[in-house]
Amino acid sequence: MKKLTYFLALTALFVPAVLSAQSVALPGGDVIVLPPQDLIIPETGGTMGGVFTINNPEQKRSVDLLNVETPFRCQTDPLNNQKVISSVRLSPDDFKLTYIDTMDELPRYEVNGYSFEDTALDEALQNLVDEAGIDVFSEDEGFASLNAKDIYGELSIVVDELTKAGDVYYKYDAAQKHLHLMRVGKFEAKLPRNRYVILGILDALRGAGIENVNPNWNTGVITLNLKRDEEKRVRDLFKQILTDGQLIIADTEIFAISSGNITGNWGEILQSFGADKIHTSNNGLMGKLLSMGHQTNPHALMDSVQKYYQVAPVSHGIAIVPNNWKMRFDIGKCAANVYMQNQLSLLVYPHTRKDGTIDIQITLDSKKGEMSTFQVNAAVDNELALIGIPDGTQPNTELLAIMKLKLIRFIGGK
Repeated sequence: MKKLTYFLALTALFVPAVLSAQSVALPGGDVIVLPPQDLIIPETGGTMGGVFTINNPEQKRSVDLLNVETPFRCQTDPLNNQKVISSVRLSPDDFKLTYIDTMDELPRYEVNGYSFEDTALDEALQNLVDEAGIDVFSEDEGFASLNAKDIYGELSIVVDELTKAGDVYYKYDAAQKHLHLMRVGKFEAKLPRNRYVILGILDALRGAGIENVNPNWNTGVITLNLKRDEEKRVRDLFKQILTDGQLIIADTEIFAISSGNITGNWGEILQSFGADKIHTSNNGLMGKLLSMGHQTNPHALMDSVQKYYQVAPVSHGIAIVPNNWKMRFDIGKCAANVYMQNQLSLLVYPHTRKDGTIDIQITLDSKKGEMSTFQVNAAVDNELALIGIPDGTQPNTELLAIMKLKLIRFIGGK
């Protein structure tokens, strides 16, 4: 009763009012001084008022837009200046997914001939552990109904198998003798301490619909909240990376090019650049995808473009993806100004052939839907150019995207 009284005495201080300074004795002999008359206690409720009000909306906006990935994704070396093929040495624990949402071990019991039919998982587990004095708890509902006949084995193994069959996780509190069931479990995954590798894994996970991922850029450890089916996708991703041993990088630059009142002539541009340097020209619903080999002069194409267009850099960043996985490069994330490009993305889906070349599907996507898709076969160190994409904000202006293909190879590991 004394603790309850103490709690009520404290909460009384936070009733909205204009108060005079005064001393109040609390249980136990403590004394506090109430606020003076000129200090107004903020009203309680859904929002914080008074001294807690943020008066600078731009400051709030800058905090809301803050993304610590941006410096890694966008502040890369200029196109063609990075190594075409980089090597990253793996430790034995890299790409290992560990379940960390655990507490205590279950008591040592043997299960002898446990059977049930069409019973919800939580109910089946409660019947199983009743004799051990354990209670089953969960904040979730609607567990799958299971059937089992003559289950034998150690209790922990049986609980493992039943929760896997019911697509849930569990943890045991020995002090309370509580068995907690959760649809989502907490995991840690150790990655190489390489920013490009971490970015590639984050993009692959998000492309697979796994959003609740928090990386530590210093340690290379990412924490994930996963359901059972998501856990399988992550383990499949890591297995493929270790088997395939590489990540594919598309160093990407986006330009806005304007011809003023004159329509630009790409035929003349390519003639100036050198038509013999173009390997393939692939049509999409909108625009074309040109593939080129290694350029001795990395600025040759842009030098030709600038003869006919006014060129303004829009965005520069990296798209990183494991083989046979999809990733999204949001043009606006690395853009310095506000264009329609904030609503545009490049979706990249690569597949490496046995001869080492890469089949790539590139989709230009917008918030209103797919705009154009291209298929191309290219080699590492090739350049790809997307031309003829409308800017959508200004007349006689279009986007030009140039992508340079590179590779990260993994060495060592398991």
